[in-house]
Amino acid sequence: MNKLDPADYLKRKYELSGWKAELVDIVVGFLFAALLYFIIFPLILGANPPAVIVQSCSMKGALNVGDVVVLQGVSFDEVHAPLVKLDSPVSFKIWPNDYRKETKELIFPNNQTVPVTKKGDIMVYVSRISGEQIIHRVIAKVETPEGRYYITKGDANTIPDAAKIDCGVWSGNRCIQPDPFISSICTDKDKGWPGCIATPVRADEAIGRDLFVIPLIGHIKMMTFHILTLGHGYPGKMWC
Repeated sequence: MNKLDPADYLKRKYELSGWKAELVDIVVGFLFAALLYFIIFPLILGANPPAVIVQSCSMKGALNVGDVVVLQGVSFDEVHAPLVKLDSPVSFKIWPNDYRKETKELIFPNNQTVPVTKKGDIMVYVSRISGEQIIHRVIAKVETPEGRYYITKGDANTIPDAAKIDCGVWSGNRCIQPDPFISSICTDKDKGWPGCIATPVRADEAIGRDLFVIPLIGHIKMMTFHILTLGHGYPGKMWC
């Protein structure tokens, strides 16, 4: 007998067979998987949770619904993205200032500009606005006297997560006539503002950046949950 096999040990000790032995195998296997996911992997990777399932199309082109992204905990200095240093709280404008058009540039105080590219690290963080885990790309890092922050954006989204467009004319929840070249940062006061995903991400709110991706395997969990909940396993599309 392999003394290191807890399932085999329990079955022999209590003389279990048939469905009881199979149940022991399932329970021990589940406990071992939970130990790996919730304790061992977070300690090794420095990220908790150590992996997330992509559930939206906001990163279409880089990630698809059902992809499992394994994360690695990193420091602010280790994240790859343009760095901006400000003497005041985080603020910026976007160009063009139109939610219908792709943001090309961030314009910070003192006319510091950062082109928006898809070269920054992909990161998972917890939104202070929605409380949800968001997986988007870091397009800029900002240092201020108040602390360090990330500005993030989904590759398939037109504007950054923290951009709030001041609007001249609203149609329901949609801005149909934005004031030209005026934008600001979403704050905790903007929770009801349509499209406000997050404030600038504080460095300590980041869970980790992508280490590698396992394509589409997350559909197993999402489809199982979809069936068990009668249609609530997919927040959005099943495929991008």
